[in-house]
Amino acid sequence: MNAALLVLAWLVPLLAAGLAWQTWGRWLPALAALPALVAGITLPLGARLDVPWLLLGAQFGLDGHGRVFLLFTAVLWLVAGLQAALTMGADPRAGRFRLLFLLAMAGNLWLIVGQDLGSFYLGFSLMGLAAYGLVIHSGEPSALRAGRVYLAMTLVGELALFAALVLIADHTGTMVPEPHQLLSLGDWAIGLLVLGLGIKAGLLGLHVWLPLAHPAAPVPASAVLSGTMIKAALIGWLRLLPLGQEPLPGWGGLLVALGIVTVLYAVPVGLVQTNPKVVLAYSSVGKMGLMTALLGAALLEPALAPALVAGLVLYAAHHGLAKGALFLGVGIARETSGPWVLALLAIPALALAGAPFTSGALTKGLVKPELAGLVAPWGDALVLALTASTLGTTLLMARFLVLVGGHRAAGTPSPAWISLPWLGLIALVLGWPFLSGIGFPPLSASWPVLAGGLLALPLVWMRPAWTAALVGCIPPGDLLGPLTRVAVALGRWIRGLWGPVAAWGFARIGRLRARVRPARATWPDAADLALQSWPLAGALFLGIAGALFALASLSS
Repeated sequence: MNAALLVLAWLVPLLAAGLAWQTWGRWLPALAALPALVAGITLPLGARLDVPWLLLGAQFGLDGHGRVFLLFTAVLWLVAGLQAALTMGADPRAGRFRLLFLLAMAGNLWLIVGQDLGSFYLGFSLMGLAAYGLVIHSGEPSALRAGRVYLAMTLVGELALFAALVLIADHTGTMVPEPHQLLSLGDWAIGLLVLGLGIKAGLLGLHVWLPLAHPAAPVPASAVLSGTMIKAALIGWLRLLPLGQEPLPGWGGLLVALGIVTVLYAVPVGLVQTNPKVVLAYSSVGKMGLMTALLGAALLEPALAPALVAGLVLYAAHHGLAKGALFLGVGIARETSGPWVLALLAIPALALAGAPFTSGALTKGLVKPELAGLVAPWGDALVLALTASTLGTTLLMARFLVLVGGHRAAGTPSPAWISLPWLGLIALVLGWPFLSGIGFPPLSASWPVLAGGLLALPLVWMRPAWTAALVGCIPPGDLLGPLTRVAVALGRWIRGLWGPVAAWGFARIGRLRARVRPARATWPDAADLALQSWPLAGALFLGIAGALFALASLSS
């Protein structure tokens, strides 16, 4: 009976979405996250529930990695739901926000507890499409533009993911593949998996939606977008790539290289931004790049995969909680006033940078020793990337605090008690490394944080005149402008190349039709008009598709 919590974890928010429009439903987003939190705390490892009549045979389960993801994901949805209830009560669009928030929550939790390919895809799709409504919530032109970019990238990612899952199911012959069944997975399947999930992770070149969407969404939505939803990519890769089996030097090297380049790119672009939420978005791009590089290392060296994956999962939890606290803190700073907000924001900022005795230091201390076992040059490259990430994150967090500190609460400040959920999350970020029982690395390992702090002093805090020209020089979405111009130019070239050919072809078809058409309208003309009507055309399409499917089934 306890295993039913695995279904209730996502079914409760899904059903609660139907009540989101009620005026008394402001607390539903927070309450709906409780079954998932209870499941993560109380269910034993290995708990499983088979539902053969759902989809193509659904299976729900909880392993060690899934428990970590379920716990920090449920906590973030719970805290963000509480914060939304306390700060968005006067928003006339609050009912719509709750509906979409609950649907995205249901999808996010579904893909975590669902062990079969169908559950992962449906949860991923539900989460991604519902999040579109969260991005465009304000209805402002910038939000609508961000929503268009987000939706286009999301649909491309879901199409690639769907094709990858079909190939995986065909290759393994099951909807619940085991790691050993993924050994000889083809390059097409792996490539589509990297592309489809790489968009959600925000890897370089696929990241352009992220710095636009996260700032556009309301603060509670931004917290879960960055804290939990982008981690869906990591869950998919951990489950669907043959980690710990045989080395995949090609794909492993590609993920390491792509992850490192993403880290190095995100930091300087983030430093010139003027919106604190955009700075956090670029920080998320860099951190997901680092996680991708570590995943690639696990593909390069299967013997190191268990330790690297364990450290990677804890790193994802650390990043999710700290980043969620930072995004929610931006909202608190807008609602209230006082230096205490900035002081408390420094706690998750230092944790994200990897300062001593924080969750960042703890998780990096777990991962870094394992990199020494990698073959050259990947081990040294990843150690340098980890150091560069720490240094760059320190600069980004200093820039973030400067921007938040320069903001003043608009209008009459809200009462301090609205920050209670956020304060609870800050306490969790501060305390869980000490409760984990894992030892901290030596203080000497935190020298990049000190170096970043010293470098931030003249660059960020003192703001020398030569840096003024750099601020705002790169708009959020950075590569989107050049990529759009290239796409438009390519479209014009294709249209110019094939336009005359198409016009000649249509002209020939028109002359041929005029030659064979009777002089007077007869019953074939009426038949043509009938075939153009949607109901009949749709019925014929379905009939032909059904006949082809039947023939394919008979031939197999």
